[in-house]
Amino acid sequence: MMPSFHRRSMPPPDRTGRIRRALIACTALAVLSGCAGVMKRPDPLTTDDIVRLVKAETPSSDIIQRLRETRTVLPLTGSQFAKLREQGVPDEVLDHLQQAYLGAVEFDARMRYQGLYWGGWGGWGPPFPHAGFRGPLPYWYYW
Repeated sequence: MMPSFHRRSMPPPDRTGRIRRALIACTALAVLSGCAGVMKRPDPLTTDDIVRLVKAETPSSDIIQRLRETRTVLPLTGSQFAKLREQGVPDEVLDHLQQAYLGAVEFDARMRYQGLYWGGWGGWGPPFPHAGFRGPLPYWYYW
């Protein structure tokens, strides 16, 4: 006579180890991905910091590199540019400060009127407001 094997007689497969490893891997992934956002961006430089770097005889290329690394944008007036020039700030640094401000204004205007995508209102859609649009119409709508 042949022995009969029923389902109840076979031991259940060991899934606890597999589940535990998957849970540990997911937890580690969540913890490590959270650490990626902890890095702090350096504070932007002020005009006093720039003057301090100039008086410490830092080369203008290093000052400009530091301005780029900290993403410093200073909305300076003409008189503030003149005061910085009197304090010995090189022309290259002053030119970079002005170009950084103009670039920030241009980027802000582009994002305000055009949106994140090339086509403007709603991405790749038609260049006119859709039915749900509320707000001022762009200047080119009236052409």
